[in-house]
Amino acid sequence: MRIRSIVKLAALLLVILVVVVVGLLAAVKSLNLERVKDVLTAQVQSATGRTLTITGPLKIRPGLIPRVVANGVTLSNRAGSAQPDMATIKRFEMEIALLPLLKHEILINRLILLSPDIVIETDANGPGNLDFSHLGRKNEPPTSEAVADTAYRFSLREVQIEKGVVTWLDRSSGRRETVAIDKLSVEPDGDTRSLLAVQLVATIRGHVIQLDGTVGGPGGVAAATPLPVKVQVHTGGLALTIDGTFAHPVSFSGLDFRVTAQGREIGEVVRLAGMSNTDAPLALGPFKLSARLSDAGDVLNLTEVNVEAGKRQVVQLQAKGGVGDVSGARGVDLALLMESDNLAALSPMIGTEIPAMGPMHLSGQLRGGGTSWTLSSIKATLAGSDMNGDLAVDMQQQPRISGQLSANTLIVDDFTAVPANASGPPASKPVASRKGDGRIFSDHPLPVQSLRTFDVNLALQIGKLKADDLQLADITADMRLEKGVLSVKPFRTTLAGGRVEGDVVLDATGTIPTVALRVDATQVELGKLTPGGQFSGGKSDVQVDLKGQGASVRALMASSNGATKVRVGAGRIQNTAVNWAGGDLLFQLLGALNPLAESESSTILTCAAARFLVRDGIATANDGIGVRTAKVDVMGSGTVDLRSERLDLGIRPRARSGVGLSLSTPLTGLTRIQGTLTKPTVGIDPEGSLRTAATVGAVLATGGLSVLGELLVDKVAADIDPCATALGERSGKQAPRTPKQSADSLLKGLFGR
Repeated sequence: MRIRSIVKLAALLLVILVVVVVGLLAAVKSLNLERVKDVLTAQVQSATGRTLTITGPLKIRPGLIPRVVANGVTLSNRAGSAQPDMATIKRFEMEIALLPLLKHEILINRLILLSPDIVIETDANGPGNLDFSHLGRKNEPPTSEAVADTAYRFSLREVQIEKGVVTWLDRSSGRRETVAIDKLSVEPDGDTRSLLAVQLVATIRGHVIQLDGTVGGPGGVAAATPLPVKVQVHTGGLALTIDGTFAHPVSFSGLDFRVTAQGREIGEVVRLAGMSNTDAPLALGPFKLSARLSDAGDVLNLTEVNVEAGKRQVVQLQAKGGVGDVSGARGVDLALLMESDNLAALSPMIGTEIPAMGPMHLSGQLRGGGTSWTLSSIKATLAGSDMNGDLAVDMQQQPRISGQLSANTLIVDDFTAVPANASGPPASKPVASRKGDGRIFSDHPLPVQSLRTFDVNLALQIGKLKADDLQLADITADMRLEKGVLSVKPFRTTLAGGRVEGDVVLDATGTIPTVALRVDATQVELGKLTPGGQFSGGKSDVQVDLKGQGASVRALMASSNGATKVRVGAGRIQNTAVNWAGGDLLFQLLGALNPLAESESSTILTCAAARFLVRDGIATANDGIGVRTAKVDVMGSGTVDLRSERLDLGIRPRARSGVGLSLSTPLTGLTRIQGTLTKPTVGIDPEGSLRTAATVGAVLATGGLSVLGELLVDKVAADIDPCATALGERSGKQAPRTPKQSADSLLKGLFGR
């Protein structure tokens, strides 16, 4: 081609370019900005049912890429929302393509929103403001009638948001969360308009979140085809991926996403969600999650849920199943598995010390939602203990827990270990209610307030229960808590070869709690409850019927009324295995009454009995203590003051016929038991054999509580069976003897003649 031809072509192209530029500038100049404003508001109104208001005038900045600028933009909220506007924008800018203007098309290459403030509202009882359905329509494209009176077609290519704020408000609970948007951009992905690239940098609760991905663009996807979505979210050690389709983005409906998440530390997620009671880092372990998120009938649901979180050194959780309504936490159906080597490692997260307990295993099926939940097919183990059953929780009105639980073995120590961070060796369990208190009955307030906040209907079955040296078997109990009244009736178990049953009712409806306790035990073998083989046999019957009122165990005992009765059958004491001086109260007493204990290999116990009447916290035995061994018969009387826990008992022994004992033995005096329940003392009162007085009942009537040295009427010598006498069974009592007959009988017994 010649040079002249090239010059002519260049000149022609230049003329064309000038004409085009002049024409475009003329089109921009002639552009009716008020008409553009009308187009924008009409498009928004048709698509969302909301009103777009632009308070300031539209201004145009000419150039090769003209820019339209407006200040003060608002988008109205849904009726019934907490505030009138869903969004306010300080300023927006639109870069308008020139060539489409010649075809009466407004193509916004870039829309820039500066400092937008957006409020998203949700409500468990109704639609939130993200529901853009109006007049029964959901995200329908603008109809031809809706835009027929506009002179331009409208389309958008790229959006940018800078320095914005998005607030989430739950109208039901009043909870509010704020997200600060540093930057958000949505633009075509490469040269195609079929996908839009999305980038976001935001801050939530001090955590920076970055989002990158693509969503379907309006240019390459048919209107009826769901938009593809694939985004990744990163914050700290958390990575979240969403891959699927979105049918109606404006109304936030038609979702079908595959969601996966994983991270190196679940503790960061716990802190991000505000579920931790400490600001210190939580080392709970890694996690990974996969699920399918979709919606049906305007309800978000999760299916194919698979969650693994934590580590066994702290706690490891697995969950599989689905959630029918994510926003309302309803339709939950999850198979749960939780395991831990030591639950004490959870103490930093919940802000309180947990005893060192483990290893632990718990599995079950969690179903329900809202106010009704069930945990079925429970299988739990903790150290040597296990538990199975089903539980249900109903919180419609007052929370109610119901169900059935059973255990093969339950060991109390598995649940009451020393906290993991406790210094020094494990302490023995205190007998007294407080250190240095010297009392058995605790004065700590009973936790009765909580009994008024929920109800319980629970059936329990335990094969074997271990508590220290005590072992119960075949336990059954029905526990009911109704409006502050807790009842356990009936309660049944086997103990040491015998059977125990009873019931207890704790009424916390009044200002002062009241308790009624009934226990009936039959053929419980004491020998099986005595360590070290010190005692064998001794099948016993026990009856307890007490009522009291008070805010602590100490107050309940101090106000108690009722009766107790104990009958012990034949048994044998292995003398060589007993420390008579350093043993408990029973062995100290038997040692004092048995001068041959250290010279004989064993002591035969024929029977023992005790009967106390309790009135206003004072337990009285009026001839209510009886013991018979192969060598001695014993009768006793006295009091146990449950208010102060002090003892004042007198025991009168008599050598049985044919036993040769010296008058220098303790059998010539009165054995006194005094002191307190925690520190009883056993002593001999030699002057007691020379006095006579009325019964304990007569003494109490005159106000005396500690004059047992004067209660030496010789009732023992007149009794064939001191145990029956103690229990009030007088059918076997002999005719009264004269003092001389009693003395002769005693001397014959002492000297074996």
